Amino acid sequence: MAELRAFLVAADELHFGRAAERLRVSPSRVSQLVRGLETRVGAPLFERTTRRVELTPIGARMYADLTRVYDDLHTSMRRAQSAARGLAGKVTVGYLTHCQDDGFTRLVAEFRGRYPACDVATIDVTGTDYHDVLRNGSVDVLLGRFDAQPPASGLVQGPVMSREDWVLGVARSHPLAARDVVSVEELADHAIFGVPDPLTGELSNPFYPACTPKGRPIPHHGIARTFAEVLTLVSRRENVFPAGASFPDHYRHPEVVFVPLHGWPPATRTVLWREHGNTALVTAFIDTATAEQSPEPPRLGNPGYGDWPGPRAVDTTV
Repeated sequence: MAELRAFLVAADELHFGRAAERLRVSPSRVSQLVRGLETRVGAPLFERTTRRVELTPIGARMYADLTRVYDDLHTSMRRAQSAARGLAGKVTVGYLTHCQDDGFTRLVAEFRGRYPACDVATIDVTGTDYHDVLRNGSVDVLLGRFDAQPPASGLVQGPVMSREDWVLGVARSHPLAARDVVSVEELADHAIFGVPDPLTGELSNPFYPACTPKGRPIPHHGIARTFAEVLTLVSRRENVFPAGASFPDHYRHPEVVFVPLHGWPPATRTVLWREHGNTALVTAFIDTATAEQSPEPPRLGNPGYGDWPGPRAVDTTV
């Protein structure tokens, strides 16, 4: 462990003198530990000159791998230490649309029952780059109906908190407003709002499939970054808006009505968290969320995540 610790700190600093200061040992001791590790590996991990220190390709790969392992080791240690002395503090959950799911409410109650000195705070992250607020630590867990495509690597998909039917938001004056039900196939004839590609400017919408179940493309028109902007576009008959049935309980517009939308599997709301680097408190919340869940096969073709297949790291780098 001493060799690995010396290597990680030296790789952080790319300076053996500063690494020695952090480790509170002499620079010669850092060099000795690193040489011992290089002997065990069978290859140099650093390129050292009188003017600079750089990682070799093997060293860079080892640094990336060990950083993740070391984070997990620290998480395990913090978890054991917290179990020994008890946990206290707050877990921050960022949510999209609302946080009143029955499953999530039960999760919070169970967590507070297990850890009386802990609390759960919720914050609305609608309209933000919610993956970034999770990665940068602004929130510890995300709750919502997320992209039809998996998120960026480094995140983990958790259990489904709720399932609900779909509705379609349309303007009061829209022909579909008088209907008892609308088929998802009709989305091919009515645009939904889009998100511009940062390079091409082309509109798409990661919250919904690109096509109907029969393969008809769903067009996009108008740009919206908040639900208020979405409903404004709908009220002007510029587009329509598929949403979970609970959406009108939390967001409304006087000129928008909601009609049942049939043809998609139920909308699901799940929780996401970081794969690495969680505190013992957040890890305890995650453990509570995943305990006694019954994994089911994923439901293919569901807009947003399907049924929970158990905790899994999501990686889109391949």
